[in-house]
Amino acid sequence: MIDDASVISLKFVCKEKKKIKLTTVNAIIKMKIQLPEVVIAGLYKDALVITQTDPEPKASQQFTNKKIKQDESPAPSIKKLFLGDNKKNVAILIKDSSAVHINDEWLTTLSKLLSACKLTLEDVAIVNYSNQNEIFSSLKEILQPKVALMFDVTTQDIQLPFTIPHYQVQRYSDCTFMTAPIITLTTNNKEPIRSEKKKLWEKLKLIFNV
Repeated sequence: MIDDASVISLKFVCKEKKKIKLTTVNAIIKMKIQLPEVVIAGLYKDALVITQTDPEPKASQQFTNKKIKQDESPAPSIKKLFLGDNKKNVAILIKDSSAVHINDEWLTTLSKLLSACKLTLEDVAIVNYSNQNEIFSSLKEILQPKVALMFDVTTQDIQLPFTIPHYQVQRYSDCTFMTAPIITLTTNNKEPIRSEKKKLWEKLKLIFNV
């Protein structure tokens, strides 16, 4: 038979065993040991959900009144139709495949003729028809010519409804037209070019009243 002392001893042992059988978690809590989150997750794998820590705060978006510079491609340069400032609406049409507007030799002779007519290059618009194909309606809109002197450029080239021989002065659409051979702008003063230059000069004096 088990005496009372044995029973009391057995109960004491059971109580001690129960104390030893504390859950791992309670033991951790009692011992106040801080374990890594990975270990804790293993202990609570069926019930524990680890929430993410707050993400790093995003950099606050800065607003500014300044416009962000964009790559601006330069505007395509527009080739100037003529040489001169066209202050007195005198259009001079030539054909010169050797220059953008007019070669130096012809420009020298033309400048002398303009000076004799009390004009300068600022007063005229020199259009190289070797680089242009403008018809008269376009030229009129752009230049609004009162006088059109054409050197080796025919009335057909600019689609006028008439033809004229060299040195004939013709009025049309509020403009005075005259054609001449390009040789009259050369520096050659020998015959027969000299005679052609005289014809040109006589008509220029009539047109510009000099």
